[in-house]
Amino acid sequence: MNLPNKYFTNFPIEFKEINPEDFISENKEDTKFIVDDKIIINPDDNGYIHKELSDKLSLKEKNTVVINAPVGYGKSYTILKTIKKIHDEIPNSKIIVATPFVSLVVQYVNDIKNIGIPEENIYDYTNLGRNPKEKYNNKKIHVITVNTLLGNPGEDGFKNSIAKRMYLDKITLEAELKNEKVFFIYDEIHDTIQNFKEEFIFYLWKWSNVIHKNIIVSATFNEASKVVIKYLAELTDFKIQIIESVRKRFPEKQSELFLHYSSDFSYDIDTEEIVKVINDLLNRDRNVDILCYSKNLAKSILRDNKGIGKRLKEKFGILNDCTSQLVLNQRMVNVPPKNRFNNEMCNIGTNFKSGVNIIKENHSFVIIMPPNSSRLCFRYKFGIFSNGVNNVIQ
Repeated sequence: MNLPNKYFTNFPIEFKEINPEDFISENKEDTKFIVDDKIIINPDDNGYIHKELSDKLSLKEKNTVVINAPVGYGKSYTILKTIKKIHDEIPNSKIIVATPFVSLVVQYVNDIKNIGIPEENIYDYTNLGRNPKEKYNNKKIHVITVNTLLGNPGEDGFKNSIAKRMYLDKITLEAELKNEKVFFIYDEIHDTIQNFKEEFIFYLWKWSNVIHKNIIVSATFNEASKVVIKYLAELTDFKIQIIESVRKRFPEKQSELFLHYSSDFSYDIDTEEIVKVINDLLNRDRNVDILCYSKNLAKSILRDNKGIGKRLKEKFGILNDCTSQLVLNQRMVNVPPKNRFNNEMCNIGTNFKSGVNIIKENHSFVIIMPPNSSRLCFRYKFGIFSNGVNNVIQ
């Protein structure tokens, strides 16, 4: 059934704004936060904010900077350039890049190398335990997950590993001994909100003597984000700067969105709508990646040798399994993960819903959302989309 989309023409772009009033109470005498007037920036004719954002981002001032800008406007590129500027122009500094997922750690490390920073100045925290002889105390840039930074062991752990705790203690002590200015960059903050639990926030206070700036980046802030911003701003003398981009439509940059509805109670590799969509894309010789709400469905497609799985293999060869390698929520062997998104392959899985840069031509991105059977009383009942609307938008 084809539905008209005329009702969405010139529909306003809604998003969660971050405003000074979010941090200042009505009785200003009781307010401890110092918030500058919000800075509004505009994308250039090509839809990018790099120049204007860079001009507004002062590295000298100690504060917490909130960057609220849409996907595709070049905010990640600006952050990479900012990392390069700190690296080159502020000798006595350290940069901590905190991402939501381990998968984004590797991507950030590669992106930082590609902007011209020597590999010996970058530390990928996933090397802990794999390369015990590699020294990290003197590394200027550290790329880690937010969970590690907070000392959060996750849902099923009691405490962070000894190796991770020693790592954080050592680089904190190094920063204090050298009186370094430490810059924290929180990318894709919307995917880390649940990690900022009250019992772990205090872990950030070990940086209180050396922290110089927080840079918080997202396209999809929510109400919970404001609480996290307050926590982080306490470490920068309660100072907050808000930089928000105007949302504009650039039709030439937009992808077409097609919604397919299925009445099936649960999904499998024989679900009619899924089969029709995949076959249609293959018949049109499209490059395809499939993001599934669940690991089980992704694995079923990867194993399939009769239906859509077989057709995908015939066209693309070996399919890239982008699902978690954890067994009973544990990594059985401490080896580098091999299930990361690869622009040279057809990717099927669950771990590339945020922060991945897809650069393929003639490309179709298939997202399989949770069916009715997911609406049960289980925790994380909607799979990778269990954290709500921000996951879907992102």
